Amino acid sequence: MRDKILVIDDEPNLRKILEATLSRGGYEVFSHESFESAKLSLNTEAVDMVITDLQMPEASGMEVLNYCKQYSPDLPVVMITAFGTVEKAVSAMQAGAFDFVLKPFQNEELFRIIEKAIQSRIRRKREPATEMMSAVGVGSVPLPLFGASEEARVFRNDVERIARSAGSVWMTGEIGTGKRSVAREIHRKSGRARGPFIQVDLDAIPPVFHEAELFGTEKGASPLSFFAKPGALELARGGVLFLEEIDSLSPEAQNRFFVALENEFFTRTGGVNRLPVDFRMIVTSSRDPAVVVREARFHVELFERLSTETLEFIPLRNRKPDLLSDFIPYFVERASRGRGIPPLKCSEEVLQELVSREWRGNLGELEKTITRAVNRTEGATVEIASLRDEGH
Repeated sequence: MRDKILVIDDEPNLRKILEATLSRGGYEVFSHESFESAKLSLNTEAVDMVITDLQMPEASGMEVLNYCKQYSPDLPVVMITAFGTVEKAVSAMQAGAFDFVLKPFQNEELFRIIEKAIQSRIRRKREPATEMMSAVGVGSVPLPLFGASEEARVFRNDVERIARSAGSVWMTGEIGTGKRSVAREIHRKSGRARGPFIQVDLDAIPPVFHEAELFGTEKGASPLSFFAKPGALELARGGVLFLEEIDSLSPEAQNRFFVALENEFFTRTGGVNRLPVDFRMIVTSSRDPAVVVREARFHVELFERLSTETLEFIPLRNRKPDLLSDFIPYFVERASRGRGIPPLKCSEEVLQELVSREWRGNLGELEKTITRAVNRTEGATVEIASLRDEGH
């Protein structure tokens, strides 16, 4: 199945060029001259990303971005912009746009950004949405902080304490345990809450592009540097820089990153202007950091810099009391609400089955399993047949 891209641009010639270029690149393209007409594709097609012009006569690219963030928070939006509006494009990235391309664009740069965006979304689908919910006794919290067990209580306390501090945070745990949503919670409750939250999934980016992604580039710095572009360190100024799968960072970028943190300034690739290091670091790894460092795959001093605070996320299979008390009821209620029906109940056999599973995909796998079972249930109770129909 081909990846689907939604293109919104009021310039007919550019729209046709984009449609032809992306189609030749193997993508399925839905192109529209206005945001109003594009909404039909957004609501009827499972698009994988959106490419929109930043400046349009009716709805602007920022309005497209805001709508997409409500429609599907993990849908990547890439802005097309002219040289004179690069500053607006940077603001769009701070507001949640995935990236921007400068007109006239080069195909190599465009395809690199598209592939990076799609790979990033694939990884995000492995975790449940970072929806903020209310849990009994703990106020407004993201899903991973649910639970009545002692382990959950200690974890919540650690998150609260870390949010009030200013140190770098290294999160470790399996994919799907909710590291991303807890990172946003720490940002929301920190002294930098009014600043940007800049997220980079290093595992979705080829290592050769890591330095450019983090430090930015000046025009002409490399064969693909067709224009000056800020990096994540620059965009995160005053806020939080969130790097996922930090141990995927290339050795060259690790060394340069350590020097930047040590000196408290950095330069864009190919640049000379010193830019301040003014952000809080939160990083994640799904692999044991001690093993990564011991195997000499990660800069020891950089690890010490990034692990002022540590958070270990417990796999779902080791949180059986929380499964029964919080996670299963929450996802059943959510799936029922999605169908527009009163919350279903689970039979004892279903509960035993759900608690006994390994959940290698953690919260994302649990959500998918329960949603399918609820959608296949005709009565008021989810029975084991509905659960096992989904492939177990």
